[in-house]
Amino acid sequence: MNRMEMHEATPEERKLFYKEEWNKREIPDFILHTLSLREFGFDLDGTGPKHRYNQFITVGQLEDFMRSRAPYSAFASVALYERPSAREGWLKSELTLDIDAKDLPLKTCGCPPGIVCERCIDEARRVAMEFAETLAGDLDLRNIYFVYSGRGFHIRVTDEAIMRLEQNERGQIVEYITGGLIPTDITMALGYSKIFRERVARTFSALDEEKLLTARGMRKSLARRLMMEKERALEAIRKGRLDELSSFEGMGAKTFGQLLEFLTRTNLGFTDGKVTIDTKRILRLPSSLHSGVSMKCILVRDIERFRLEDAIPKFVREGERR
Repeated sequence: MNRMEMHEATPEERKLFYKEEWNKREIPDFILHTLSLREFGFDLDGTGPKHRYNQFITVGQLEDFMRSRAPYSAFASVALYERPSAREGWLKSELTLDIDAKDLPLKTCGCPPGIVCERCIDEARRVAMEFAETLAGDLDLRNIYFVYSGRGFHIRVTDEAIMRLEQNERGQIVEYITGGLIPTDITMALGYSKIFRERVARTFSALDEEKLLTARGMRKSLARRLMMEKERALEAIRKGRLDELSSFEGMGAKTFGQLLEFLTRTNLGFTDGKVTIDTKRILRLPSSLHSGVSMKCILVRDIERFRLEDAIPKFVREGERR
């Protein structure tokens, strides 16, 4: 699949977007209903979100700012504050997950790190769906939103049950949904052990021999054998029959342990855990322009039917037709 033709928006294109296309009605309700409690940050010139500690009491005030300043990037806090303009009086924060297509630890398309194609975006979408399914099914969370962020997806959860969690508890959620911690009993049929096996199987299935050789203690002969008999190894992982993996020639207990550690570290790389544990993080504002790639950040109402075309600004479409 071809790599996406992304270009940096010019100041003139940004002004055109915010004058003719940006619409306050595209800001999600979960942000609109708490607007005055959030800190807003802006990157006005492409040098980073240095314009911080902004508070808007009404959406009209935010609209005036966006249209007059045409920011390079716009952000809103996941946290709610009593005094957002001072970032004081923390009340609670969304639980957020950042799945960035350019930073996926494994890519089936072959794109190098930092580069994305439509397949990368689709792989990030599938990871986001997988994580959200676990959040809903295992943690009984219901208010789960997806945002296309320009080069990946944000999951934003607003259930009251999790919004007051501290950093350590949020980190444990990351470990759980990613399969980033080796369980004490991998063979258990339900719960985290099942999630762990599913994540490890997904990661292992995407490995090639070159990537597998980066695991500590892995020898070339064993890596080649595991790749040649990948389906057999995957079946053993999915069913928790790990004794079958240890039967591969060269797979001693130590090597097996190192392989599991490698797979769990890779699992953790499918989301940026620092984003999740940061209760004062600012994320791109849905409805705004990601000027670095000239794509719209949008709320995704149906993640299964997400189309990249929905996030392409008019000025990009018109430029392609010329």
